[in-house]
Amino acid sequence: MPTSHARRGIALVAASALISTAALLSPSALARFSVPVSSPSIPAETARSVVQSGPTGSVPTAMPTPVPIALPTLMAAVASESLIPGTTPRPARTVSNLAFTHPVDCGSNSCQVRLDVYQPAGVGPFPEVVLVHGGPSGLGGRAGLSAFARQIAAAGYVVFNTDTRDNAAIGGGYPGAFQDLACAVRFARASADEFGGDAARVALVGHSLGGFVGSVVALDDDELGANCLADGSGRPDAFVGLAGNYNLDAPEVSGDLHEFFGGAAASTAAARSASDPFNYALGTPIPVRLVAGTSDGTVNPSASVALNAFLTQKGWDVSLNLITGATHVSLVRSTAAGQASLEAIRQAVAAAGRPAQEG
Repeated sequence: MPTSHARRGIALVAASALISTAALLSPSALARFSVPVSSPSIPAETARSVVQSGPTGSVPTAMPTPVPIALPTLMAAVASESLIPGTTPRPARTVSNLAFTHPVDCGSNSCQVRLDVYQPAGVGPFPEVVLVHGGPSGLGGRAGLSAFARQIAAAGYVVFNTDTRDNAAIGGGYPGAFQDLACAVRFARASADEFGGDAARVALVGHSLGGFVGSVVALDDDELGANCLADGSGRPDAFVGLAGNYNLDAPEVSGDLHEFFGGAAASTAAARSASDPFNYALGTPIPVRLVAGTSDGTVNPSASVALNAFLTQKGWDVSLNLITGATHVSLVRSTAAGQASLEAIRQAVAAAGRPAQEG
């Protein structure tokens, strides 16, 4: 788990930020910070609830009890949603099932990891989004975010909706999943001319487990990637994390991480340390935008609070939108929370370069 480097106390720069952060952090996440939850400056009642701003204003919100959602139910719920009420936006061009890796180990056989491209209408060059789903859901799990990918494309982005080998049984976990995602970023840059994209504006957007994997690819200044079909940089120009499970200590994601890494925390300690986002952010910063919901019962929003505080202390351009009442999947649905996710993408791209053009 996190090294002594990651567990050093992080002094928050403002008392208000300290109170809001401590109110949301679980005890394991609070271990990353220098001020304990029992500090006299943080009343006990504040540690149980916190005022958060959201679509309905500022209201006191009690933290939910994390409840795992069966993956087929979660993926079906995401995939079945129309993204704009009454409509299903269609990109001008969709190209499916493109391989972006050479043959790699996929467990019982070799395979090539694949993605789908959604190209907006209009004249580019458009900024590009590499979108990675949660899970672990195996190869083909990208279908769960196909509707969200259409929504992003309709807003003026070329979207590369990608799979990764997101569990150890198919040759993934660490380092496979991280290498796959870096290969997808390289593929997006190399394919920019073909799809009307801008190779200099590539945002990596990850939901849930994809947010965790994406955060490491984004925060690690070293170039990841192996067996990529495309050359170039595999590090994105901006990162957007949607309800990412960045805290590898969190009990509610222990089952997912067991499958992802291929074993319990003790037996996969080296892989977990090497893929802990709190061990990175040591090199060149990129813009980071985080979104989480206060009613997320799958991944505790304390993970996003902790990453936001960590990167703030590091001096990165980072912000967190905690949305009152938003759930784990509402961030990628036709809701106000889904619109907030789109706004986070817009802000990240704008911070990395020119803003998106409307299609």
